[in-house]
Amino acid sequence: MKTYPSIPRFSGKSRDLYTFDKLDGSNLRFEWTKKKGWHKFGTRKRLFDETDIIFGSAIPLFMESLSEPIGKVFADKNWQKTIVFVEFWGHESFAGVHIEDDPKFLTVIDISIHRLGMLPPKEFLTYFEEFGPAYLGYHRWNKEFVDLVHSGESDLSISFEGIVGKTMQKNVMVMYKAKTREWINKVRRSYNALEAQEIIDS
Repeated sequence: MKTYPSIPRFSGKSRDLYTFDKLDGSNLRFEWTKKKGWHKFGTRKRLFDETDIIFGSAIPLFMESLSEPIGKVFADKNWQKTIVFVEFWGHESFAGVHIEDDPKFLTVIDISIHRLGMLPPKEFLTYFEEFGPAYLGYHRWNKEFVDLVHSGESDLSISFEGIVGKTMQKNVMVMYKAKTREWINKVRRSYNALEAQEIIDS
């Protein structure tokens, strides 16, 4: 089952990117095939089922809210196999830790199509924008733009953690991230140095 790629921090020359809010949650994946429907579920590193203490509730939540409308798009497009990458989050979630009584949500962040790769951001917005994170516009990413995100002075409606930018390069999805200094500092206050850096880089 394909895993979600690591997103590098933005650096280098400026470029125009489709820009999305970065939700603070856990990355999950749901596999669909034309023959079996929704049949395989995983975190970024392992498979799970409804008995999972932390993520088990994500399966019925997904089946009740997202499986039918998303599956219909797949069937209409005649895709044979796809993986839906979602963010599992609550309003009190932070750095991958979830509070038990905090209501949880699933937000679609990307779609991988068998033999075609990640759905380009323009097509993602066409078919799945209502299920995805807030789309913040098509922006020129450069040092000044990223510095404003880091400092919290950007005029973008960022929830807390930061933003993700996406574009296509030779039919391959290219992604970058920029995180807020406030979120990074909170992580560093909450974890030891090694753990904090691993979370910040994730």
